[in-house]
Order: sequence, then C-alpha cells, then structure tokens
Amino acid sequence: MKNLILLGTLILWGFQGIGQTKKMTAFEPKQHGFKFDNTFKNIFIDALDWRTGGLCGGMVYSALDYYNTRGRSIPKTAYRPTEGSPLQQYLYDRQVTSLTSNLDKWGEIGFNPDGVRNSEFFNWGIENKTGSRINELRAYIDRGVPVPLGMQSVGEKDSDPGNHQVLAIGYDFGTPQDISNGNYKRKMRIYVYDPNFNGKTKTMVPNFKEETFYYLENPKKRWRTYFVDKNYSVKTPVRISLRDYPKDKKIHELVFEFAVGKDDLRGGNDNLNLSINYHGAATQRVYNINKGNKWIDNYSQYITIPLKSPVALNRIKSVQLNTVSGNDNFNLNALRINARGHLVNKQIYDKRGAPLKRFTGKDKSYKALINANPPILTRKPANHRTAGNASKRIPLSRKKIDKLRFWIRTGDDDLRGGNDNLNIVIHYKNGKQQVIKNVNKGTRWQDKSVNSVDITLNTNIVNISEISKVVLQTTFKGGTGGDNWNLNAIHIEACKGGKAVGDYYKKGTKHNVLHRFTDKKKTFVAKR
Repeated sequence: MKNLILLGTLILWGFQGIGQTKKMTAFEPKQHGFKFDNTFKNIFIDALDWRTGGLCGGMVYSALDYYNTRGRSIPKTAYRPTEGSPLQQYLYDRQVTSLTSNLDKWGEIGFNPDGVRNSEFFNWGIENKTGSRINELRAYIDRGVPVPLGMQSVGEKDSDPGNHQVLAIGYDFGTPQDISNGNYKRKMRIYVYDPNFNGKTKTMVPNFKEETFYYLENPKKRWRTYFVDKNYSVKTPVRISLRDYPKDKKIHELVFEFAVGKDDLRGGNDNLNLSINYHGAATQRVYNINKGNKWIDNYSQYITIPLKSPVALNRIKSVQLNTVSGNDNFNLNALRINARGHLVNKQIYDKRGAPLKRFTGKDKSYKALINANPPILTRKPANHRTAGNASKRIPLSRKKIDKLRFWIRTGDDDLRGGNDNLNIVIHYKNGKQQVIKNVNKGTRWQDKSVNSVDITLNTNIVNISEISKVVLQTTFKGGTGGDNWNLNAIHIEACKGGKAVGDYYKKGTKHNVLHRFTDKKKTFVAKR
C-alpha cells in the first residue's frame, strides 16, 4: 500500500512538472547584472546642448557580453562610471549598436499617428502564431539564452518612462493546455533584467483594458508593445579590475562624487586636477581626472581613485581640487568622498552648497579637510625594563577632546542659507563660550537631508562633562521674507584625534519635528 501511494505521488509530481511551462535562463540580475542603476545623461550634440537620457540598451548588451564571455565577470562597482571612463565608453558604444542594429524595428512600432495602431501593436505582444513575439521569445528562452527586448513608449506626456530596452531571462505562459486554448494570455509573465532596477528581476504582464504591458512590481512603468531583438551578437567586453581588498584594515581607494551645478566643466583645455594629502606620506596627485571630457551641468560624476599605498583612515589629511583653465567657470554643488577597503565603505566627506564652490579663472582651488590632526604615534621601547614614562601610550581617556561633530537632520522645511543661517554656541563649565557663526556657510540645507559639521574646540577639555550646553541659534528675521526651518534630529559626538569617543547629545527622529525655528523661536538648547 505504501509503495502504491508513493508511486501515485511520483506520478502526480511528474504530471505537474510536465504541465508547467515556466522557463528561466541561468542569468541572475544580482549576479550577472550591473550593480548601479541606469541614471546616465549623455552628450549627443554638445553645440546644441542636446542630451539623451540613459544607456539601457548599452547596459543590456554589455551585461549580456559579460555573461557570454568566459573569464570576464561583470564589474563589481556600485557607482555609475564617469564620463569618458573605459566602462562608460563601452556602455555608450553598445548603446549605439543596440539602436542602429534595430532601426527597422523601432521605426515600425514608432509609427502610430494619434494612437490608431494601439490595439494592433498590443496584440503583437500577446498573440500565439508562427513568427509572433512570444514564440520568438520562447525560441531563445527554451535554449537557455537570454534575449534583449525593445520596449515602445505608450506615448503619453505624464508618467511615461519612454522607449526602453531590457533583457528577457524567462517566461511563464501557464500550462500547455492554457497555450492551446488561449488562456495563456491571462497568465503570461515575462521575466526581465531591467538596468533601471539593479539586482532585481521584474515581471512584465499585459493590461488588457489599457492595452499596455507593465511591471507587477511597478504598475506605473508601462509600454505599448515590445519586440525581440534577434540582432544582438556577443562582443568581448572591457576588462575592469575585480581585485578584492586584502584584510589589512587599511583604505585602498577613494570614491568621489562630484555634483556639477548650473555651470559645467568644459573639458578640452579646461580640466580638473586632484591631490590626496597624507599625514607622514607624500602627496598623491592625479591630473586631468575628467580626461578632457565635458562634465555637463546638473549631473553627478563618480570617480574611483586607487591609493598608491594603502593607509589607515586617520592618515588621510585632505583632498585638494584645482582647475586648470583659462576663461572657464565651473560650479561644484556637492563633493562626497567614500573610503573603501576590506569590509570598509565609509563616507568621510560630504559638503553641499548652491554652489559649494565656484571655480573661476582667478579662484581655482578647493580643499576638503578630512583629518586635520596627525595620528598620535607611539613607539615601543627597546627595553621594557628601562623605558621611561615618555614612551608610554597616553590613555584615550586623558587625551584632549579636540572637536565636536554635529549630525543635523532637516525635516520638511529647509534652512534657506543666504542671510538665514545657523550659529552654534558652545558653553563650557569653566564659564568660557565658543561662538561659531554661519556653520552652514550661507548654503541651503535642503529638506529631509542630513548635514555634518565639525567644530574644532578652542578650550582644552578631556571629558564631555566639561561642556555645560550647546546652543543652536538661527539668524532669521520676521516679515514676509523671513525663513522657518524644521530640525528633526541632532546628534553631537565628541572626538579625540579625529575619532568619535562618545555622544554628547542625541535626540530626534527621521520623521518628526524636534524643533521648528522661526523669527520668534530662534534657539534650541542641547544639554546632557
């Protein structure tokens, strides 16, 4: 009897397996897709300031190139490659190829005056007959081969993602019976890698009422129809270093984000140099980091710079930016720096403004201070029996607190900047006061942002308790032009030698207002 039950169960399982038509290739977006999103802006015709958005086709073709090329794993970088870098150039070239090799397809589905062909185009994507879209798709997936898809826009002005390219990696049309009787249309699923959503598998399904295709996970992402790109051919992709960091607790590279403001970096003869300054080591200089390429306005560029010699984080003193230009001006709205090593990915600098720095022909330098004070070096005595007190390590508890680090979270009403700024007053228990005016440097702290400020103390203290209170004061004036500002959270850390050693004050949450500054409520007191 047991054997009969077992046999029946196996038969049932066997029929279920036979009855399922879901097929997936071995392409996994988390493993084989890029680790950054498709947020590119491209210079198409510079003289006309004509730009295009995105490199979806280039990322699809390139991901497929890495997938199909033995010995070439896809780059691990989580940052969008900067303009002119080898990876960006490769993606752009593959974007061009993905479009030019399918001009007839794009032209065919792009001709739809006043939407008269909406139903026709939609039906192309769901019908089951010889040469249909779904049968072209199945022919690839059934062989375990991912295939690019071209997605035609719905042609609406609002909430229209536009034409797009994705990679089909699987499908599900229900059972063979569903396919034979037409019920597959209501069950069809096309699984795709979409470079706009790194690391995720998206599920494309039809909407019969609207005659569109959309993502189950993102219903607002809709397209009129799609075509199977049968013109892709593999190309050996650019090799990007994939070396892992050794377990040495040191920083091996710095990742820079340069947020360009309303005035671009021209390129050509007008470029940007960078110097990394260390405590106790020679400066590392990198010339022409934009490689002569234009950095367009209102767009961020990411650059990774490996350190010539890995160092401890506290040995990185500062970063110096210098423009090499004649008559060009360049607005830098934000500079963010991340230090990376084995199990380390720490933001060590984040300054913003409107602009943070305007480079001109006469003002060409900007300095980002990372660690002002050199690390405290201790020497081991040659003879522990005869070594004097001078060679002993100073206990951390007796080292001077040299700065306070403020983390200030703005709510849904910003700090305007200009004439509406923030002063900080530190009160010491010995009666002294330290006044720091305009800590935001006249720049706007936008709503729902976290802003970091380091204040070097002018009074020698070794314990947090020697500070009686910290007062935040705004310079707001009344009237119709007066500013208001919502402070949602504040965190004040005490630092010794650049290292946080304890919290002086921490209060507030991400979503609730801790204090609303107005012309009548200009003061907030942080006290232990």
